Amino acid sequence: MKAVVLAAGEGSRLKPFTATRPKVMIPVGNKPILEYVIDALQESGIIDIVMVVGYKREKIMDYFSDGHKWGVNITYVEQYQQLGTAHALRQASHLIKDHFLVINGDTVIDASAIKEIIRHQGGDATMLTVTVDKAQKYGVVQIQNHLVKSIQEKPAHKELGNTVNAGVYCFSPKIFDFLEYMDISERGDYEITDAIRKMIESDIPVRAVHTNATWMDAAYLWDLIDLNAATLGRQKAESHGTVEDGAHIAGAVTIGENTTVRSGCYIVGPASIGDNCDIGPDAVILPSTSIGSNSTVEPFTRIANSILMSNTRVASFSHLTNAI
Repeated sequence: MKAVVLAAGEGSRLKPFTATRPKVMIPVGNKPILEYVIDALQESGIIDIVMVVGYKREKIMDYFSDGHKWGVNITYVEQYQQLGTAHALRQASHLIKDHFLVINGDTVIDASAIKEIIRHQGGDATMLTVTVDKAQKYGVVQIQNHLVKSIQEKPAHKELGNTVNAGVYCFSPKIFDFLEYMDISERGDYEITDAIRKMIESDIPVRAVHTNATWMDAAYLWDLIDLNAATLGRQKAESHGTVEDGAHIAGAVTIGENTTVRSGCYIVGPASIGDNCDIGPDAVILPSTSIGSNSTVEPFTRIANSILMSNTRVASFSHLTNAI
């Protein structure tokens, strides 16, 4: 089975971090969000990937190239105008001949969830659903007898429930019949959920597959902190750098190549430090912190529950908490 990964959007709600990179390339747990999607697909047995790119596409293409480093084969197609997910999916139509998977590139998802939708897919359309606390940020799905009856985008009322669209689908090529002649909505774009509504109106059953596996997305800036903590919590301790005598490291901490952790430093995992970093003496790094490559943390600094991207310098006596 092929997978179409939608990675063309800018992510305007995550500005200013998307000024220089697409949303899917923002790092959490010291890896781009999109990398977690690729890893989950590969672990699910899907190695043929069509990547729809657009905004700052070179950042994605330079990083992933043909995908062989991750054990997958990536083919790129471009969405020249970001007119929604339905428009993005149309760009890949010439590469699809059979049932295929569609997944948003800006979510952290467990491979078991992908396996579930593949195992339980049926007919021309299947949608993965999850349960969330704040459903008003998403498309709330009404389900009856395992079939999708309606999708309400960002509803104002809570009584519709908290089962939402996870942005993962299995389609037959018939979906393209419902993408081809869609009108642009009042929002100025058109989405896959608009096509699914048209399928339901045409009496084409859309199956719902519910999962309790890990699923998180970054709709807003503060979601990145939660994503960072969750992804770091899945990592194991690993050190490829130098830890001087007198440094104290506890828990799952990953340390990259050519990184030096100076004497007197105190690090508590889960935490991740990239390559070519210098962590100064008597610095304190507390859980759920990731520090990108080529970064310097000067002495007597305290960092907790934060994301520091690559090429960052933190001056002495700084105190960072819940920061990006």
